Amino acid sequence: MIAPHRLSVKFFFSDFSVDVESFIPVFHRWIREDVVPNELLLDVADYKHIGDGPAILLVGHEADYIIDLTDGKPGLLYVRKRDAGSDLSDALGRTLFQALNGAKLTENDVELKGKLKLRTDGATIVLLDRLNYPNGANGDGADSPASDAQAQLSDNLAAIFGEDATVTRVANDAREPLTFELQAPSAPDVDTLLNQLGRGD
Repeated sequence: MIAPHRLSVKFFFSDFSVDVESFIPVFHRWIREDVVPNELLLDVADYKHIGDGPAILLVGHEADYIIDLTDGKPGLLYVRKRDAGSDLSDALGRTLFQALNGAKLTENDVELKGKLKLRTDGATIVLLDRLNYPNGANGDGADSPASDAQAQLSDNLAAIFGEDATVTRVANDAREPLTFELQAPSAPDVDTLLNQLGRGD
């Protein structure tokens, strides 16, 4: 399947006992020390005043890393903005790897270490490409892009997160992008997932 032009993955923190403002100096240090492979990080934006939504953004050329508090579910949201991959499977693999790597960086950060723990048993995946992956009446049906995407995601994610992993389409507003929820009760830890997804590109 064609790669979405933009794609996001959000993993949730099981324990979030830090002030979101703590991420501002952390993300600035990530920029200075160039800690993210194969990506150019540019700036940090503070939106914590919004409350229920994106709080701290690490803005990059290829992707953004966001401490997101939407629906009272703190997590690390990774938004791939360009060069996602050659097809949906490749884009998913690249996005998952970078998102999990970002989550590991937050868990192990010298200023945050021990205060955060990522859950790998669930995630939200959004195909931010309404042209190729429409959400709504024109995108439904057995052979629709939405159904094909769900089948592809289900196959790929079960191979990574465990055979009991399930992918459910979120019944959101048709004006919103196509969104899926991953549930993976038997998911391995972050390091194991990164090893499985290991990329040299």
